Amino acid sequence: MTADQTTRGERKAAIIASGTLADSKSIPLMLLRLGTRWFAMDVRAIVEVALKGAVTRVPTAPNHVLGVTTLRGRLVTVVSLEQMIGGAGLLSRENTATLPRLVVLRNGPFEMAIVAEGIYGMTDHVRATDREERPADLPDFVCEEFDWQGKRVALLDVPLLVAAAARLSGILSSEEVA
Repeated sequence: MTADQTTRGERKAAIIASGTLADSKSIPLMLLRLGTRWFAMDVRAIVEVALKGAVTRVPTAPNHVLGVTTLRGRLVTVVSLEQMIGGAGLLSRENTATLPRLVVLRNGPFEMAIVAEGIYGMTDHVRATDREERPADLPDFVCEEFDWQGKRVALLDVPLLVAAAARLSGILSSEEVA
């Protein structure tokens, strides 16, 4: 990374921290890829990105739970985002000993990690005011889809994603999620 890139990154972080972006109603998003699918989420919900994680399978865990890992002394559940969306699962449960990236998310008392094959930096995004941007066949935790550099990106609502993972795992009931 060059000094110029570091300076730009520091300026961008300072702008985000100062709240200037909030004035323009844009939100800072982290972009990530899993297979051919692209996702984005609000960076304020991201606790950390672990470059590699040893994941231990949990017998009798639901299909969307790949296992658990220890990060900085915390036990974190690792969730397959693709399986939660309804995909076949690009990463098999048998090959989860080391995963490409773990993006750790937190919403209130709940913390979980999702698998990403690549992290592609940050971008600012103004949320669509027209709810027709969201295809009906996507789960509730996908707010909308938008184009970024010629790629279709699914914008994730982190609180709804964490609640859906907790509900599917039996941690929360449907009434507690609502």
